[in-house]
Amino acid sequence: MKRLIYRNLRTTYDLRPHLFFSLLLPTLIYIFIISLAYNKIVKPIPMYGKYLSYSAFFVPAAILINTLQFSVLCGSMLWTDKYNGMLEQILSFSSRGKYFLSRVLSIVIISSSTATVLGLLSTPIIIDEIAFSYATPFLFLYAVVMSSMIFSSLSFCVSAVVKTPDKLTMFNRIITTPIIAVSGIFYPPEYLPPLISEIAKFNPLTYAAELIRASFLGVQINTLQHITALGFFVAVMMGVAYTLFKRMDVT
Repeated sequence: MKRLIYRNLRTTYDLRPHLFFSLLLPTLIYIFIISLAYNKIVKPIPMYGKYLSYSAFFVPAAILINTLQFSVLCGSMLWTDKYNGMLEQILSFSSRGKYFLSRVLSIVIISSSTATVLGLLSTPIIIDEIAFSYATPFLFLYAVVMSSMIFSSLSFCVSAVVKTPDKLTMFNRIITTPIIAVSGIFYPPEYLPPLISEIAKFNPLTYAAELIRASFLGVQINTLQHITALGFFVAVMMGVAYTLFKRMDVT
C-alpha cells in the first residue's frame, strides 16, 4: 500500500500549478482580501458569548473550503484511473480495499498539510482574537481530517456511478455548492431561514467549521457532540463509498 500512497502523492504533486491556481489561490483571496473587506461592512457578530469580527468568524472555517474542494478533486481521481485504464492494472496486483484506503490516506496527508499552512498564514489577521490552547492542534486536525475523509468519500461515490467526465464535474458541483452554502462558514447557521437552518444541522461542514473556530478562538462549544457527529458522518460516507467501489466495473 506504500507504493500506492506514494503514487497518489506523486500524482498530486505533479498537479501543483493547477492546485495552486484553482484551489489555494481562491482560498487565500477569501482570507486576505474578502474577509478584511467585510470587516468594514459587517458589524461584529455575537457568537459564543462574545463579539467576533467577521475575519475571526470566517477565516478559521474558510480553511475548510480548500479542504472540501481538494478532497473532492482527489476523490475524482478514482474516475480518472478507471478512464485511463490504470485502475484495472492496479487491481491486478492490489486489492480494492488497499486502493481505497491508499486514496483516503493520501488525501488526508495532503489536506492536513495544506490546512496547517493556511492556518499558520492566516493567524496574523486575527491574532488579537486568537486564544490557542493545548487542544488546538487536536481539534484543528480532527476537523480537517474528518472533513477530508467525508468529502473524498462523497467524491468516490460520484466517481463510482457516473460514466462521463462532464457528469462527474456536474455532480461534484451540484453536491459541493449547497454543502458550502448551507453551513456555518460564511455566516452563522442561525441567520439562515428556519428550514435551511435546520438542514444545516445535518451538514458535516457545519460541525467541522465550529470545531475549527473552537480551536482558534478558544470558544466554548459541545466538543464531544461535534467530534461524535463528524465520526458518524465519516463511518457512513466511507461505508457507502466502499460499497459502491466494490460494485464498480473497472473494465
